[in-house]
Amino acid sequence: MSRPDCSMEDQVEAMQAKVAKWVDGIRTKRINATHAWHCLNSTIMKTLAYPLMATTLMEEDLGAIMRPLLQGALPKCRVQKRFPRKVMFGTKRSQGIDITSISVTQTVQHVQAIIRHGHRSSPSHDLHLHNMEAIQCHLGSEIPFWELPFELYGGLAPEGWMKFTWQHLSPTSLTLRGPLAVIAPKRQCDVFLMDVLVHEHWTLNSRWPINEIQLNLGGTTLSDFCNAAGIHIDPLDMERKTAVPSCSTGCMASHQTAFSQGRGTLAGYAQLVVF
Repeated sequence: MSRPDCSMEDQVEAMQAKVAKWVDGIRTKRINATHAWHCLNSTIMKTLAYPLMATTLMEEDLGAIMRPLLQGALPKCRVQKRFPRKVMFGTKRSQGIDITSISVTQTVQHVQAIIRHGHRSSPSHDLHLHNMEAIQCHLGSEIPFWELPFELYGGLAPEGWMKFTWQHLSPTSLTLRGPLAVIAPKRQCDVFLMDVLVHEHWTLNSRWPINEIQLNLGGTTLSDFCNAAGIHIDPLDMERKTAVPSCSTGCMASHQTAFSQGRGTLAGYAQLVVF
């Protein structure tokens, strides 16, 4: 399905080869429109849908797979091959022609897998939970990441199957409920640092260094860096040395400065928060 680096290149090539073989076969056959329609929906479309639960194929990859298939199959079905795709992928009730969009199928199968294993004792349940916890930890937000806008928080999440599902689910009105991996506040009126920075309209590039620092220090909320009274930043946290992966010494110094002295600093927030 995928390589250790999560690349889908091999999977795309395998699916394109299956499409090319099917298209070559149907072009050389004398077949009426009804049989061609059933052949399209019951053979090659089922073949393409089979691995989608495990794949993370982007729209351009799916387009490269579907384009030669539709150009070869639609004329056999007596449908103009340049038929508008939005209408073509619509249901008959919405006056479409009911060809399944494998992009939608991929997202639906991902969501179904999460729901199906959400209450089961299975390896998939453990993997889903660990991935959701990792994303929630990297985002540093009090709100479950399924309810957060991907364009504001997605750049902080680690790459993977779960992030891909969130990315494609975010533009829709759908969200997941049930057992979710959330971080509980440490005390009353606690503040989650990333939520505050997003509220203050910090860009993703500005939030990323601070997010790396807080991950290395093991803190998510303001109380993680404050003294017991919640009056000021703990001096031990201000002086603690840490290292950010793939970061030069000069870059690290700038990140530490942004963490402790930058615009809207932790110390400034500590003075404004009453625990």
